Parts: sequence; structure tokens; C-alpha cells
Amino acid sequence: MIFRFGVVILCSIAFVALGSAQETETTINKSLIPLQANELSKFVPPGWKIEEKLTGDLNGDSLLDFALKLIENKPEKDQSGDPRERSRALLIVLQSQDGKLVRAGVADKLLQCTRCGGAFYGVVEAPANVKIDKSVIIVEQDHGSRDLTNTTYRFRYDPETQRFILIGFDFADSDRLTGKNVSESTNYLTGVRRVSRGKTVTSSTIPRKKIFLEDVGSEQFEEDAEKRLNL
Repeated sequence: MIFRFGVVILCSIAFVALGSAQETETTINKSLIPLQANELSKFVPPGWKIEEKLTGDLNGDSLLDFALKLIENKPEKDQSGDPRERSRALLIVLQSQDGKLVRAGVADKLLQCTRCGGAFYGVVEAPANVKIDKSVIIVEQDHGSRDLTNTTYRFRYDPETQRFILIGFDFADSDRLTGKNVSESTNYLTGVRRVSRGKTVTSSTIPRKKIFLEDVGSEQFEEDAEKRLNL
């Protein structure tokens, strides 16, 4: 009885420790990001730095705006020489007519971390590719091992709400051993979703609603897509 009781206690401690470890995953503290500033550096909270800066007119006012890919400001490798896991965040900053910089959106669950690429990337840091094309912010990511997942998110400025909304989401799952491919493409402006399984393509309609940049989490979007596609 004493032995069993000891095992139970040890297991309980292990589960608590595991739960605590899972809760330590870093997300950016949005409350530390000002709504306005005179310099881009002022939007970067302590413990973070700019990994990449993209520029373009994002709201159609002919002024230069910014999409900042932020990353945790800590060494790329640990004492053993292994890559560290560093979280990322996407920050959108608009320039106003008076020259001030205004925070327009912060995505804290969208960009994958540097060690979230799975076996496909091994010890190499997994990328989170961000680009601007005709005022649309595009985020492309992939991860996995034998099954490789590719996702593309497209965001555009919505004048009515003065926020960035999701206008498109593409999801693809590829079995690199068998060559089997399943994908779906959702247009949130038209409310049309197309699913491709090999040469077979089907279409369906979905409710047209505005999904804001801040509410998009890559893990949840991928899980939902996998359920829809029965993966």
C-alpha cells in the first residue's frame, strides 16, 4: 500500500510539473505594446526584438505602413549548442497623416515558433514567412515529418472596423511517402470553400463573417481543418 501510494504521489507530481511546463510557453504581452508611438522601436516590448520588417501601404492612404515580425530576444542556441525555442508575434503598425505611428493589430498565436517545424526541419529553425502583396498581408508556414502541413493566411485592412481581417485561408496536407495530397481553400469574402482530394474538387458555402487578425491562431485553424478533412 505504501509503495502504491508513493507511486500515485510521484505520478501526480509529474503531471503537475508537465502542466506547469506547458503553461510556460511564451506569448507576447499586448498590454506592453503602446497604441501610438513616434518610433517603431517603441512598439517592441521588453524581451522581444524585430526579426523582420516589411513595408507597404496597407490601408490605401498612400503612406508607408509596417508589418513587424517579432521574436523572443534570447540566444538562438542553448549552452549545449542546441537551438532554443523562441516564440514569434506579428505586429501591424500604420502611419497616420500627422506622421504618428499607430498600432493596428497584434497576432500572438499566428506565427509558429522556431522549433515548431517538426522533423521536417530537424534542428534548423522553422520559418514563419510574411510578405505584403498589393496591400494584403500573407503568412505562409509549413511543418511536419512524413505528413507535411502547409498553410497560407491572407489579411486585409477593413475600413469599416479599421482592423485587419482574414480574407483567405489555405490548408494542405501531403503524405511524402505515398504522395497523397488533400487541401482546402477558403475565401472569407465570397464565403466559398473548395476541397481538393487528388483530382476531385468539391465546393461548399460557409457563413460570411469577419475574423480579425488578433483572433487567428494557427494551431486552432489547423485542427479545425483536419477535422473537416477527416485527417
